Amino acid sequence: MLAGAAIVSYLTRASISTAATTIQADLHLDAVQMGYIMGGFFMGYIWLQIPGGWLGGRIGARITLTSFALLWSLTTLASALAPSYEVLRWSRIAMGAAQAGLFAVIIKALADWFPESRRGTAGAVITGSMSVGAVIASGLTVRLLDPLGWRGAFEVYALVGVVWALAFALWFRNTPAEHPAVNLAEVKLIRGGVSDTLLSQLHDRELDTTDVGTRSKDVNPVEVTSFGAVLLSMALSVSMWALCVQAFFRAFGYALFITWFPAYLEQGFGVATSRAGDLSMLPLTGVVIGSFLGGPIVDLILVRTGSRWLSRSGVAALSLGTCALATLAATFVNGPLAAVTMLSLGAFLSGLAAPTTWAATMDISGRHTALGFAIMNMSGNIGAIACPIAVGYLIDHIRATNGNWDWVLYMFAAIYLAGSLAWLFLNPNKSAVERRVGRALS
Repeated sequence: MLAGAAIVSYLTRASISTAATTIQADLHLDAVQMGYIMGGFFMGYIWLQIPGGWLGGRIGARITLTSFALLWSLTTLASALAPSYEVLRWSRIAMGAAQAGLFAVIIKALADWFPESRRGTAGAVITGSMSVGAVIASGLTVRLLDPLGWRGAFEVYALVGVVWALAFALWFRNTPAEHPAVNLAEVKLIRGGVSDTLLSQLHDRELDTTDVGTRSKDVNPVEVTSFGAVLLSMALSVSMWALCVQAFFRAFGYALFITWFPAYLEQGFGVATSRAGDLSMLPLTGVVIGSFLGGPIVDLILVRTGSRWLSRSGVAALSLGTCALATLAATFVNGPLAAVTMLSLGAFLSGLAAPTTWAATMDISGRHTALGFAIMNMSGNIGAIACPIAVGYLIDHIRATNGNWDWVLYMFAAIYLAGSLAWLFLNPNKSAVERRVGRALS
C-alpha cells in the first residue's frame, strides 16, 4: 500500500509532462510559462516538507497519507478545470503542497515496519514505485489525450487518488503490532532489526572508528530530543549537508524526465507527440529497474562487508558518476532512439543510487527519520523547482538562436557528477542527531 502511494502520487504529478505541448497549444503558453507551471508543483511541495513530516510523526501514517491523497486528488481535479495560466499554475502549487509530507511519512512507516537489514530493499520498492507511476503517466496520458483530452486525463487521475485513499485507510496500520495480520514473531523480527553477527561487524569495522581523533576522549552518544535542538544538530552535521546537496542534484536530474523530456524530444529531434510519450517511458523504466536492483545490492553489501559507507556512499557515488558519463555519451550518438537509449542507461545508474538515500537518511536521523527525510527532500525539491524553469529558459534560448540541443545534456551530465561528489562527504555511521558527552577516564 505504501508503494501504491508512490505510484499514484507520481501518476498525478508526472502526467503533465506528456500533456505539456497539448496544454501549451490549448492555453496559448510559451515555454517559459510552461516551465513555471511544471515547476509550480515543486514550489508548493517544498514549503510543507517539514510540517508534513512532523504531522506524520505525531498522528501516524494512516490518517496523514489518507488525507494527503484526498487533497492531492482535489487539486488534480482543479488542474483539469483550470481555464488559464494562473489558475493552472496555482493548482499545481496546491498539488505540491498536498503531497509535501508524503515521502517523509512513508519513510517513517518504513522505519517502523522494516528491520535495518531490509531498509535498502524497502527504500528501493518505494523509489522504484515512484518511477512506475511516472512510466504509467507517460504511456497512459498519451493514449488518453485523443479520447479524453488533457482535462479528461487529469480527471481520471483524480479519481484514482480517491480510490487509493479509501483502500489505504481500510487496510493500513501505523505499526506492525497494530495490524491484525502480523503475528508476534514477525513483530519481534522487525523490532530486532539486524542479526547479532551483523551488529558485531558494524561495530568492529566502523562504528568504533567513526571519529578517530576523538574516540578516546568522548563517550556516551546522547540523542538530542527537542525539535529546535534536533534541527540545530542536523544543521551542524556535514553528513546532513551532503545528503541535502546530493538530493538537490539528483532531483534536478530526475525532474527532466517528468517535466520537459517529451517536449525536448519533440523539439530537439522532431518526433511526434505520441512517439515522444512512448520514448519518455524508457528512461523512467531505467530508473525503475535500477531502483529495484539497487535495494538488494545495498543490503547485500551491508550484510557481506558490514560497511555502511560502501553500502550507501560508495554505491551512490559510483552510480551517479557513471550516470554522468552515460548522459554525456548521449551527445555522441545520432537519432532520438540512440540518444534515449544512452539516457536510459544513465537513468538506470541513477536509479541504483536511489535506495541509498533512503537508507542513509534512516542511518543518520534515527527516530527523527521523518524530519531528516523532510529536510533532505525539501533540498531535493529546490533542485526539482529549478530544473523545469532552467530548462524552459534554455529551450527558449536554443530555439531563438538556433543553438545546439546538446547543451541540455551537457548541463545534466554536470548535475549528476556534482551529485556523485557530494556522496563522498556523507558518513552514514555518524548520527546527525546525537552528540557525544563526557570524557573517558584516563
